Amino acid sequence: MSDKQRLKSLGNAGRVMGHQADLARRRRREAERELDAQRQRLADLEGYFNEYTNNISFAAEGRNRAFALQNYRQFMARIEETIEHQRRVVEELEQQLAQRANDARDAQARNESVDRLSERYRNSIRRRNERNEQQVMDQHGAANAGRGVESGGRQ
Repeated sequence: MSDKQRLKSLGNAGRVMGHQADLARRRRREAERELDAQRQRLADLEGYFNEYTNNISFAAEGRNRAFALQNYRQFMARIEETIEHQRRVVEELEQQLAQRANDARDAQARNESVDRLSERYRNSIRRRNERNEQQVMDQHGAANAGRGVESGGRQ
């Protein structure tokens, strides 16, 4: 494979790795936004629960009071279930965010690795070309020095 083909392949790999790193970063940001929204929802639910428990009063009398208390208990049980479910959602999203952050770091590391490899390969080609140029210059210098000795001896 020629140098140009290798550089093109490394460039293509670099673009793919760069795209994957960008995609991983976008997914991480999306997970962060979703987690923030779900945390806010949980906070709202907990606030609503606290507000409701602090402000509840049973104005009903007799049988209506018992019915109101029963409804209140059922309602509060549903809110507690909803809050517990929301906590699980937040925990799952925290785990997902941690995984996406790891994925983003890994993708960035792969991208940087391909960039470093490409740079090293370009430097290797540049050094080889410089050595080849130096050899040509040395050969021309030696040839010119040899001609100078020949022409100097004839005078």
